[in-house]
Amino acid sequence: MAQDYVVLKNRSENGMIAVNKEVIHSIARLSLRDIENAEPADGTLTDAVQIRIEKNRLWIRTDIRVLYGANVNATCELVQRTIYDNVLFMTGLKPYNVSVSVAGFTF
Repeated sequence: MAQDYVVLKNRSENGMIAVNKEVIHSIARLSLRDIENAEPADGTLTDAVQIRIEKNRLWIRTDIRVLYGANVNATCELVQRTIYDNVLFMTGLKPYNVSVSVAGFTF
């Protein structure tokens, strides 16, 4: 069975603090709404945001469509920084890797 959560604080007398990867998925998805020149590149069978947890490290991958005429590099950097900052701010967890792929353009 795949690990579905990231442990934030190990077990103590009060318990353990962990975050489900669906929470992180929602944060990343909502982060894409804030960016003017990008939108999620959802396919019919795929989701634009993929979350992977390995050895308690968080990997986030997102596919986006960039608005035609926008600076692709700057938009990708903004998406990457926004997702990283929002996950860090809302959970206290530093993502190990946030990768952004451009799947196409919107007009």
